[in-house]
Amino acid sequence: MKPSIFNDVIGPVMRGPSSSHTAAAHRIGAIIRQVCLPDLGKVLVEFDRRGSLATTYEGQGSAMGLISGMLGLSILDPAIVRYNELAKESSLDIRFLVTDFEASHPNTYKITVENENMEFGFIAVSTGGGMISINKLNGFDVSIHGDYFETLVYCESQSEGSIQNLFQLLKNKTANSEIYLYRQGGNKFLVNIKSREHLLEKVNELLSGFKEVKWIRQVDPVMPILSGVNKPLPFTSVDEMMILAGKKGMDLAELAVLYESERAGIEPQKVILLMREIVLHIKNSIREGMKGTTFYDRILGRQSHLILEAEKTNRIFQTPMNTVIAYVTALMEVKSSMGIIVAAPTAGSSGLLGGAIFGASEGFTDDIDKITKAFLAAGLIGVFIADKYTFAAEEGGCQVECGAASGMAAAGLVQLIGGTARQAIDASSMALQNILGLVCDPVADRVEVPCLGKNIMGASNALNSANMSIAGFDPVIPLDEVINAMKSVGDSMPSSLCCTGCGGLSITPTAIRLHKKLKH
Repeated sequence: MKPSIFNDVIGPVMRGPSSSHTAAAHRIGAIIRQVCLPDLGKVLVEFDRRGSLATTYEGQGSAMGLISGMLGLSILDPAIVRYNELAKESSLDIRFLVTDFEASHPNTYKITVENENMEFGFIAVSTGGGMISINKLNGFDVSIHGDYFETLVYCESQSEGSIQNLFQLLKNKTANSEIYLYRQGGNKFLVNIKSREHLLEKVNELLSGFKEVKWIRQVDPVMPILSGVNKPLPFTSVDEMMILAGKKGMDLAELAVLYESERAGIEPQKVILLMREIVLHIKNSIREGMKGTTFYDRILGRQSHLILEAEKTNRIFQTPMNTVIAYVTALMEVKSSMGIIVAAPTAGSSGLLGGAIFGASEGFTDDIDKITKAFLAAGLIGVFIADKYTFAAEEGGCQVECGAASGMAAAGLVQLIGGTARQAIDASSMALQNILGLVCDPVADRVEVPCLGKNIMGASNALNSANMSIAGFDPVIPLDEVINAMKSVGDSMPSSLCCTGCGGLSITPTAIRLHKKLKH
């Protein structure tokens, strides 16, 4: 399934330092809770020592997200910062262990739950920007991403024929669903039904006479947009999109609405309303950040007010970028104080897109519809990046977080000023070209330094690229080729520069001192 603007690019709305750590872990925990109620048993969480989570699972919120998800706590609940206390209060017996196992991805969780004389094993991956994949359940190769209602049926039988009868019955009686049968060993079977509706009651009724069935579980979606629409998409590449734009005279926001409505199976107006709600969250976060934030566990104090105060007293050059800097900083400060933010496309880059668009719109327009369209245009650029690569800095460095956000913001700014789809695509291409190879080296395991500076740099890059594109500058390299190049660069990066805390600024003497101080 092709990426969704709301599932994969702009969102989740969350609290926490990192979407790929905190939000994704929360979603993994929420799915596990639905399968086996972990707070009624013992939980062991293992991280591969060669992966990124081994060094970052505490400071970047993986433990926080996983525990709060397992306890059924909303990611928006301010109580998630008390995750260790809440685990004790709820008798959640959970241990985190760094071990050696063959992990296919740097953000891999190996989770074992002992519960009511049963044991459940999960291999789960955070794939970037809050996106997830449950790859194994009790040894069965599964593919659960949180974008369906998933009905799981576990069976044991020496007769494959009886299981095939059960499988065929479910296939015939659960129309408009995808159904899969997995086998392990000689007598263990797992049926997985993916649907756009809740099927537990129906499946229980259908299978009431089958002795082979040992348990049935329903997993509700954790993503905002359901998959499973069989209707063909209006386009699947930049070239196809631009042909359509030329024929229909559509701008990038209109193309985004068309794409998401077809992909999600919802009305175009619903797409606009969903994005407007997200935009209002971002606007509110900027307002909260500019008021001032505090939090005990952070490196940087309040700074978002400083740039505009300096401008008012003529101590610095007066430029629209000052407002952008203030708003980017405000959003990052809200994130660092555990306030509500929107990952766009990640929490680590959450200041960039909102700060750039709202900062540039200050004094230009306060029309919420125009601003919403700018975010829709930005989201569509993110779809092309997610489809070809990733938003996980653990795989591709900060070029896929702040870099991707910069490319998205450039297109959004072109949309805001009334530019064409071609101008938006060209602006995005130029912005991404300027930021290839950006490393991810957070100081003291906190998503603050140099993350704030990279968000501000990316916003400036986006604004300049938007202006250059509208003025007529030639991007030379097409957007899809730039995204391919970004993947090639990311694949060449050493893991020490990909959000592991093992290289770059992360290992400077000052960073090491800060890390020790914050641990205490």
